[in-house]
Amino acid sequence: MPQIQNFCIFAAILALTGPVSTGFAQDPAAKPESTDPKLVQEKLRQWVDVKKTISAEKADWEAKKTTLADLNELRKQEIGNIDELIEAAGSRLADAEKRRVELLTEEEELRAWRADFQKTVDALETRIVQLARRFPPPLTEKLDDALARLHTTEEETPLQNRFRDLVAILAEAGNFQNTITVDTDLREIDGKQIEVDVLYLGLTQAFFVDRAGKNAGIGHPGDDGWTWQPVNRLAGEIRQAIAVQRKESPPAFVELPIGKEAG
Repeated sequence: MPQIQNFCIFAAILALTGPVSTGFAQDPAAKPESTDPKLVQEKLRQWVDVKKTISAEKADWEAKKTTLADLNELRKQEIGNIDELIEAAGSRLADAEKRRVELLTEEEELRAWRADFQKTVDALETRIVQLARRFPPPLTEKLDDALARLHTTEEETPLQNRFRDLVAILAEAGNFQNTITVDTDLREIDGKQIEVDVLYLGLTQAFFVDRAGKNAGIGHPGDDGWTWQPVNRLAGEIRQAIAVQRKESPPAFVELPIGKEAG
């Protein structure tokens, strides 16, 4: 802009002095011609216009410089914001990658744990199927649905469902083991089906007696189910023990043989 201003001033001066210089150049001995006032006035007006133009252009340039400076500052801020966003995005990407690795590790650990857990469930199912042969009939009847599912377990059966059945079976078996249970059943005695009352001492031993109190027996579990042998001599004691358990008689001490040699 200073170069433009100097050029305009120089042009204005030439415009004012041009006619006078030209007159002297034509005839050095001639007298200088008088300057026309209108011409001088016109030159002055032009010079003023040039000054105004220069001032306007200078003001416009200053305004543009301010605007450009503001735009430049805004651009710097935007660049700074973009840098922050890029840094934040990079940080989030790093966190996401770290979390992805953690999740993959957890998934592998869960897969390994599930494989081990499935082996445990498979082993328990096999063992319980074997033990279920020794369950007393009342317990087997109570667990009929769960035991049936053990025998028909398919690969697509959810592992949690299989484990739930195992827990239910073990819980019921534990409860039965810790209680004395009285049940009714049919026994073939002398070729006849006779209704008897059965006294189960947990999972390991039981006694039965008919309603007449004449026929009695003792039973033990085996791999092929329960086996029974007659012990008619204990009919009275067994009937008394059942009556006490049913609260049909006052509490009393009843002596019964325990163990496989009881018969």
